[in-house]
Amino acid sequence: MAPLLGSEDSRDHSGSEHFQVEVVKQSPLSNHKQDLSRDTIAPRAMNIPDAAEASKLGRSSKPISNWYQHICTYDSCPERWSEFDNVDADEADLKIRTTDVPIIHRHKYQKKHWVTQSITIQDPSMKKVLADVLKDYQDLDLEIENWTFKPPFMPLVHRWDELNEYQDQATDPVVKNAASALLTFLKPVLDSSVVSLAKTRATGKVKFEDVWQIFPPRSLVQTKFYGVDTICRVVKYKEREGNRREGIIGAWIIDMEYIDWNGESSGYATTTVSILAFEGYCRVIALPVFPISFHNDEAGIRESMIERGREFQRLRGFRFMVSSGTKVTLETKHPTYQPVAGKVCVDAYAYYRSCNIVKPKLRSLYEEDAHANIDTAEETEISDTAYESKFTAALPEVNSTSVGPAERPEDLRPLSEEHLLLTTPWLKGFDLKSKDWCELRIDELKDMTWNDEAFEKLVLPNGEKELAWSFVENKSLSRDSFDDFIPDKGRGLIILMFGPPGVGKTFTAEAVAERSRVPLYSMSAGDLGTKPADVEKALERALELCRMWDAMLLLDEADVFLGTRTNESLARNELVSIFLRKLEYYAGTLFLTTNRISSIDHAFQSRVDLFLRYDDLTPEARRRVWENFIDRAGREKFENMDGSLEKLSQLSLNGREIKNLIKSAQLLSLKSGGKVPMDRLYMLANKRVQALEVLDSVEG
Repeated sequence: MAPLLGSEDSRDHSGSEHFQVEVVKQSPLSNHKQDLSRDTIAPRAMNIPDAAEASKLGRSSKPISNWYQHICTYDSCPERWSEFDNVDADEADLKIRTTDVPIIHRHKYQKKHWVTQSITIQDPSMKKVLADVLKDYQDLDLEIENWTFKPPFMPLVHRWDELNEYQDQATDPVVKNAASALLTFLKPVLDSSVVSLAKTRATGKVKFEDVWQIFPPRSLVQTKFYGVDTICRVVKYKEREGNRREGIIGAWIIDMEYIDWNGESSGYATTTVSILAFEGYCRVIALPVFPISFHNDEAGIRESMIERGREFQRLRGFRFMVSSGTKVTLETKHPTYQPVAGKVCVDAYAYYRSCNIVKPKLRSLYEEDAHANIDTAEETEISDTAYESKFTAALPEVNSTSVGPAERPEDLRPLSEEHLLLTTPWLKGFDLKSKDWCELRIDELKDMTWNDEAFEKLVLPNGEKELAWSFVENKSLSRDSFDDFIPDKGRGLIILMFGPPGVGKTFTAEAVAERSRVPLYSMSAGDLGTKPADVEKALERALELCRMWDAMLLLDEADVFLGTRTNESLARNELVSIFLRKLEYYAGTLFLTTNRISSIDHAFQSRVDLFLRYDDLTPEARRRVWENFIDRAGREKFENMDGSLEKLSQLSLNGREIKNLIKSAQLLSLKSGGKVPMDRLYMLANKRVQALEVLDSVEG
């Protein structure tokens, strides 16, 4: 009989159609009365229990095999015959029959060819080999994946060399045979990717679709942080599909980790770089991130990065340094490059505290700490953005060990060479000149050289210089000093310097700070602002930083905050009140300068510990100032000075004016390259005095 077309319910899950035939063989039973001389084909029901029927007939195998024809729609796969009318039952039977097969190699029909869909490892010895070879491969759990790998078999390609080495070094015969069998099977499967990777290594060029091959997890790569070469370690990689209609460019997203300092501990932070799609081949080292193994001098790169890492390790905590180069601003809407030249305070702890920012949570460098914090560990998420950024959003740490503002719970355990290699080239610091927080490049930081000469050159009459120093020196020695009945009130040292401009008030504070080996936080009234809220915020920040750094605070030209309160200006009264209240609990050293001592509020006068009066320079003092600045510029740059200094000292000039005259005389002599004539210097000084007299007469 002809095959019978199956009903509508006989379609399998792939959309193919079924045709059922029953093949009946001649029975050898002696009591069978019908003579069957040939095979008879007859329709059969679809649910005949073949095994039970075979047992009744005394047979060990089923006498009937039901075959079903499966025809895929749209010619998506070749037609086939199966003993099952649906694919689920077919697959279940296949699993049962292949339970003991070491490797399951699945294929799919694609473009009229059979191609690999996946492979599953079932042999215990082979599983052991792969477990050892693929240990610590990022985001790979072989049990969860059911020991199944899919094209392009990234873990196997990345660890292909390790698999070969494992087979060579294996001593257990069973394991060695399993590794050999795996290599024999995998070689033709992985051959195209392995050959492509070898070609990339040989030529130093890569195609976009093969970029993943050169970024195995945990491999070391080089990228740039704000334009500075940095070594990172690959955490993850992910391809982002492009979509022209939506304007999305295809890219490989590379997630990496590096070592940073958050003010309390060193740890791993993450950053993401996108490699946008490109045509043809691209040089590997031209990518925004690339493996350091492609460097011509990998050893040299490692050595230089480790050396920089040692400096990173030394600069953890608080350091008063000098920077000359470029900084990256932290308090602007977007990071910007700006020049930096001068004294800086390297201190991430103070940055997060003074800016009221929760410090970022860094993954621990040490295994024992990682186990202790395993409950709070977070998975690193791969970014889908094409924007190359130095930092990803950091997780806030809510359980800080910091108790008080003066405490620094720092973990300064030494770093291994691997850690040193991965350290960031930037540290957070404060520019004392511009009064802003920024990222400072480690390579451009130098140790502070203190200027003891400044205090020696300071010209003050009647022993006031020694008096000022004695106050400051003893203040630094007395940690448990005299206190108010109210705790922590009135423990600071306030020195008020008043007098005409250019006589050394500001220079006194600078010279004392240099000799004391502490930073000087210098501010003017303009830095604090005029609005009460802005003044309070800026003053709080300055006082807090000075306390954390044990620095001295200089408030230059503070007249507006010291003036007597009146009924006519309530806003100004509020500024004075804020200023007085904040200073009441300041425990450090504060220098104040003013040109109007007569207008100081009485409440403030009672808070001053030392008054230093500055008068116009005497001829003797002016001569010393002339000598100091000439020595500073270089005495050999000036002509014979016999009698000239005495003549210059008679001109009524202050220290700032003398310094400007020395600078002007040097500028006029640059072109000739000769020494500065003293008669020219006197001419410049005399003209300045005459001009000032005219200005004074006009103002009068």
